[in-house]
Amino acid sequence: MDRSASARLGSLILSLSALTLVGCKEESSPKSAAVAPAPAPAAMVMPICANGECAVLDQNGAVLVSADNDYDAVVALPLDKSFLFAKDGTWNLASADGKQLLQTAFTDDLRLLTPGYFGFGQDGKLGIIDQNGKQVQPPRFDDLYVGGKDDFIVYEVGGKRGILSASGQVVTEALYDSSVVRDDFAKRGWWMTAERGNEKWALNLKTGEQKKVDFDSIDSAANQHLVVNTEQGKALADAQAQLVSAATYNWIGVPGDGLVAFREKYDSPCGYMDFQGKTVIQAQFGKCEVFGKQGALVSAKDADGSSGKAGLIDRQGQWTLQPTYDSADPAGFSPLGMFRPVTGLNQVAVLQNAFSATFGIFDVDKGVELFKPTYRQIGALNADLFIFSNADSPTKQATLFGQATQVPTVGLMDANGKVLLEPGEYVDIRLDASGHYLLASDDTSNLATSALYDLKGKRLIAGKWQELVVDETRGAIFGFAVEGLGDDQTRSLKALYRLDGTPSFQVSQTQCGAEQVRDGQDKVLWPTNPQDYCPQDDEDVDNGAQAEDQDDNQPG
Repeated sequence: MDRSASARLGSLILSLSALTLVGCKEESSPKSAAVAPAPAPAAMVMPICANGECAVLDQNGAVLVSADNDYDAVVALPLDKSFLFAKDGTWNLASADGKQLLQTAFTDDLRLLTPGYFGFGQDGKLGIIDQNGKQVQPPRFDDLYVGGKDDFIVYEVGGKRGILSASGQVVTEALYDSSVVRDDFAKRGWWMTAERGNEKWALNLKTGEQKKVDFDSIDSAANQHLVVNTEQGKALADAQAQLVSAATYNWIGVPGDGLVAFREKYDSPCGYMDFQGKTVIQAQFGKCEVFGKQGALVSAKDADGSSGKAGLIDRQGQWTLQPTYDSADPAGFSPLGMFRPVTGLNQVAVLQNAFSATFGIFDVDKGVELFKPTYRQIGALNADLFIFSNADSPTKQATLFGQATQVPTVGLMDANGKVLLEPGEYVDIRLDASGHYLLASDDTSNLATSALYDLKGKRLIAGKWQELVVDETRGAIFGFAVEGLGDDQTRSLKALYRLDGTPSFQVSQTQCGAEQVRDGQDKVLWPTNPQDYCPQDDEDVDNGAQAEDQDDNQPG
C-alpha cells in the first residue's frame, strides 16, 4: 500500500489508492569550494516518502519517525513542530516524534490551505486549524480555497464569498456573489475585485479596505497606479482604486515614470497621458512603450497606418533618438515569446532579412543602448542580469505549446556583458520568487526539472526536482516532485538543502528505478535493500504469474 499523500491543488480527500511519485534519475552534486557550509535550516518536521513508505525527518536529516510505522498516509510538506498522518480513514496531527497526538481523528476531509494552515471537514462544514492543532475557525464554511500565491483564503457561506487572511483571520464577511482570484496581488497594490448584487467592489488584501468602484477588473499596476477595465473601456486609477482618467480607451499601457500610454480605438495611433488623465503627448505613434526617466521608445506611424521604425522621444513627444530600430518591446525574456515589462528597459530589434532579426537592450532610464542588437535572443531578468543566446549558440529539443521543437539554449550575463553562464544546457533561466536565486530549466514543460543557481551563475542544486522553493527565513531550500496538471496536480517533498545547496537529505533513484532516502553525508537512511522495490512492468508481472501457474500444474 502506498502511504504517501501529496499536497493537491484543491481538496485533499483521504484516499488509500496509489499516489507514488516517480523520482528523477540521480545527478552528480555540483562541486563546491572549500568554504564553511551555510547554517543548518531552522527546526522543522518533514515527512518524506520513498517507494510508498513514509518516515519523518528533522532539518538535519535525522529520523524522527521511521518508515516502519502503521500510517496509511502522510502529508509530505514541511511544518514546524508537527505532521499530519491518516489512519483508519481519518486524519491526525502528531508531534514531531509521533508520540503525542495534537488532534485525533479530527476529519476525513483535509484541505491544504496556506503554509501551516489546514481546512478540515466536520458535519458537512469546513473549519481551519493551524499546525499546532489550534482551531482558527470553527467548521462553518461551505468551501475553502487559497487565493493568489498563498496570499489569502477565500471562503463561501450560503453562496456568498468572503476573504480570510493567510493565517485564517476574517478580512471581509461573506458578502460577495463573485470575486476575481488572480496571482501577483502585490503588483496590483493588493487590490482584488468582487461583485455584490449589481455593485462592483474592490477589496484591499493588505489594509482590509472595501469600497464600491466603477470598474470590473484590474489589468496591471505600476508606479502607484492601476489600469482597470470598465463596461465603456479601459481607465487609469490611483493607488486608492479611484478613477483618474476617462474610461473610454481601447488600450492603456503599463504606467511608467509619470506617464502612461493610451490608444483610443483598436486601430488608432497611441499617445501619452499623465497620472491625472491629461493628454500630454498627442496620439500620433504606431506603438508606444513604457516611459522611463529619459523617455520612451515609440514607433512612428507610417502613411499606410502601420507601425514604422522605433526611436526615443522625450516628455514633449520630440525625438531624441531618431527612429532606428525595426521594433521595440518589453525586455522580459520568455522562451514562449510572451514578453513582460522590466522597469527602465526595452528589447529592440533590427531585421536581418524577411525571416530573422537580431536583438538588443535599450535603457530608457539612461537613454542609451545597453546591448547592441546583435543577439539571437536577449531579455532582462532585472537591471543587472540578462538572458542571451548568439547565432552560434547550441539548440536543443524542447516542448513548445505541446510540440517537440528545436530551440536555442540561453546563457546568463551581467549588465557589463560579462558571461556568467554559457548557453548550451538550458532553454529558460528565470528569477525565483525571492529574486535572490535563479531557476534554470532544460524544457518549457510545466513538469520540467529546474536547477538552482546563485546570482553570480554558480550552480547550487542540479536539475532534479520539478519545483525548488527557497525559504530564506528558514534558511532552507525545498525540493518537490510534481506530477499531473490542473486540479490533478500533486507535489511531494523529496529533498531539503541549506541555502548554499548542501543537502540535509534527498531522495535518489537507483538504476532499477527504486527510491532511496540519503542524508547530507550520502548515507542511506532507507531502504537499505532497494532491489526489493524495483518497479516491475506489467509484462514482467504477467510472465511471473504465468510461471507460477505452470509450476502449480507440474505433477508432484
